[in-house]
Amino acid sequence: MPEEFGATTDSEEEIRPWWRRSPMLAAFASLAIGLATLWFANMLGRVPLDSNSTLAYLLMLPLLLIVPAFSATGLRLSWLALRGHGATTWIIGTLVLAAATLNGWAIAGFGTALWRIFSK
Repeated sequence: MPEEFGATTDSEEEIRPWWRRSPMLAAFASLAIGLATLWFANMLGRVPLDSNSTLAYLLMLPLLLIVPAFSATGLRLSWLALRGHGATTWIIGTLVLAAATLNGWAIAGFGTALWRIFSK
């Protein structure tokens, strides 16, 4: 069948994103994202607040919402890493559990930091 009718070649079928080719790398990336977003959420929870800071954080809110989006991406990567098969499945499972915990904790920390900022 000619390629113009939607047929794919063997080389096109083998092209997969890096997180599907290497579940271990996806699990490590998710863990790194979780650590970074948890650090940022903790940092945001310790900022000093004054009478004008709420307005400043309201203006920065669209940029701040990138942080939980990264955590959601980390959760998605950890979910995709669980689908990997092989001899290292228990290692990947342990990494995924740690990454999912860190990313969930980061989202919760980010939410409490925003609550602290905007409830004042």
